[in-house]
Amino acid sequence: MSNTNMNTPSIYECLLCHQKFSSISLLLRHEKSKHNDNKFIPHRNSLYLPPPELIIQYQNAFIIHIKKRLEHSIGSKSLSIDALPETIFVHLFEYEPTFRYSPAQREYYCEFQGKDGEERLKQILNCEYWNFQQDKTTGYGLNFNWYLF
Repeated sequence: MSNTNMNTPSIYECLLCHQKFSSISLLLRHEKSKHNDNKFIPHRNSLYLPPPELIIQYQNAFIIHIKKRLEHSIGSKSLSIDALPETIFVHLFEYEPTFRYSPAQREYYCEFQGKDGEERLKQILNCEYWNFQQDKTTGYGLNFNWYLF
């Protein structure tokens, strides 16, 4: 008894240009070289617009998450956020200049740096003091990644 699926090579397709690859590593290399600054989300139409109450709830949770990560530290931080629903992350960050999406990895990325990044996050999070800790230190330069598992 033979299983034809075991003899068939896997094909990995770029969801952005539909080019086909024989391995995931080749697809990832292609995506990085040809679509590195991609903002297009192929499944965007399936993401619903979250209600305002839900956005506020997650903005507050996000602020708490940032503050915990910035405790006793100054400088650039990278945060991986898998607690936010995808639709909330996309709603909050998709129009930011550094927003990127990797279809092959199903990963989002958005970066905020310096005073401009700090000010922009104040607007996005609707919170004037998101970056202050009890000891009044501030942290600048945040990189946000959202992973869809």
